[in-house]
Amino acid sequence: MDPQKNTSKAKRNKSALFLREERLPVVSKYKLRRLSFRQIIPLVEKETGQKVTVATIKSDWDLCRKRWADESARSTKEAIDEAVAECEHVLAELWALYEESKKKKVRKTKKVHKTHTEINDFGVPKLGKPITPVETTSESGTVEDNQIGDVRILAEIRAWEERRDKLLGLQTAKVDITSGGKVFTGFSSVVPDVPGIVEYCARIDAERERREREENGE
Repeated sequence: MDPQKNTSKAKRNKSALFLREERLPVVSKYKLRRLSFRQIIPLVEKETGQKVTVATIKSDWDLCRKRWADESARSTKEAIDEAVAECEHVLAELWALYEESKKKKVRKTKKVHKTHTEINDFGVPKLGKPITPVETTSESGTVEDNQIGDVRILAEIRAWEERRDKLLGLQTAKVDITSGGKVFTGFSSVVPDVPGIVEYCARIDAERERREREENGE
């Protein structure tokens, strides 16, 4: 193969790519204004100086939409990844708080010994007055209380886990298996491990087809 021909082809391809990149913002600008491809042709030719066809404009527009879709998908994935990371961070903190809430708590205690003595405001005993309790001695100590864990933290953990699972598309699937196969509420993105699920689905489909035949008078 002639190296010179390859070089010429590469230059032409590079030139074509450059011209297309020059057209794309013009095509997208006018297509977003709901102009047809034929209406866009003279506008592109005027602004870029390029001769174009309907096929060229359509190809450019398809490329614009593809790039937007790719960028949107990347942005959405990045947003989901950030939200999931936030959930994981909060969950780690909540679990640490829950474990802390289960630890034994040390409580200080104080036992006070009192006696009843007839005294006045100056601490001098006096007669004919009500007996007032007076502290004589006291004993201090500590007691350990066993904890079962704060259930409010568990409720927060459950809420954040549900939020994380929704972001990851792991919602719990719901299948009604209590009505003889007459009701099917549908799956989410994850099919549950339900015994006999294939048979249930077959019965649901058969029942639906039977009702459709009856409604159509068959």
